Amino acid sequence: MSNDRSKHPEVDGARSGDSALLDEPLRGSREVIRFGATERAFHWAFAIPFLGLLLSGLPLSFPVLRSWINGYSPQVGLRLHLVSGVAWILAPALVVVLGDRRALAAAGSNLFAIVGEELWWLRQLPRMLAGLPCEMTGVGRFNAGQKLNAVFVAITSVLFLITGVILWMVWQWPGSVSEGEPLGRALIGWSRRLHYLSTMLVLAPLLGHIVLATVHPRTKESLRGMLFGMVDAEWARQHHPRWYAEACQGPSGPGESVVSEAQSSSLPTLSSER
Repeated sequence: MSNDRSKHPEVDGARSGDSALLDEPLRGSREVIRFGATERAFHWAFAIPFLGLLLSGLPLSFPVLRSWINGYSPQVGLRLHLVSGVAWILAPALVVVLGDRRALAAAGSNLFAIVGEELWWLRQLPRMLAGLPCEMTGVGRFNAGQKLNAVFVAITSVLFLITGVILWMVWQWPGSVSEGEPLGRALIGWSRRLHYLSTMLVLAPLLGHIVLATVHPRTKESLRGMLFGMVDAEWARQHHPRWYAEACQGPSGPGESVVSEAQSSSLPTLSSER
């Protein structure tokens, strides 16, 4: 990060979730650091084991898929599923313990705060997907689609965790939950049903998330932000205008430079070079 603050103004860390931007950034010449290292690490620490859980769990839930995998073994598949489950729990927890918890809390408060103006994004979604002109008025750091997806992921994750632990206990210690008792049979049966149902429910949103992040021309820039932290400043202005405007304005007026060098290592900043 450059020490020339007249060229690279930054924003106070108290404005959580905001990136520092230059006024009127030029497309292709300046970038915004959208996510810090801890935020990116938490995302991938959650996402990669979750994909491992899904890929190892689908053949277990739907035996018809096993014929597609040469030499498939249910025992090996189950162990891979359990290893992925442990990683899915421990890896994000490790990031929380070792990383910038303040940055994660700020991102979480933004992600799970539903702002009425951002619902306009849902009305514009069909036009955006079709490549038609659309207005993103009121969109902050995260749009309504990202927020709804976060709520959905949180709910299904709780279901996966609870039902997965019950099914694991039945497999590891068959006597821990008595299948002979009516209550035990009901608990195991509902756990299996909810586990499979949650698996089916996450497939479509997950596929949509991957397509939007990797293929769709209007949204694939967001993947670069989650991989490398930086996104094009003009893209940020178009797709997250409220976040952009607040960051440009700063706490005491446009272009206010008040972040210390120590803070800047963990807070979003601006890069003038690709």
